[in-house]
Amino acid sequence: MHVADERRSKHPSITTPFLFEGLELILIWVVFGIVEGSLNVFAWSLISYVLSFIWVGYTVSKLLRVLKRQSEHRY
Repeated sequence: MHVADERRSKHPSITTPFLFEGLELILIWVVFGIVEGSLNVFAWSLISYVLSFIWVGYTVSKLLRVLKRQSEHRY
């Protein structure tokens, strides 16, 4: 194992999970925009709101799990 790999595993980046969370939120917006035919969130149907809310909840729970795991490995 290289020294850089050891340093990376000991000190995980705090910004990387938030970057991936932001990218996944953009993905949710684009996917439901394509499904609904409009990127305007206010023009979406109720089912798209419900499904996007579930997807956002899942991504937030993933983010919280990653942050918890990183805080446990930090010390």
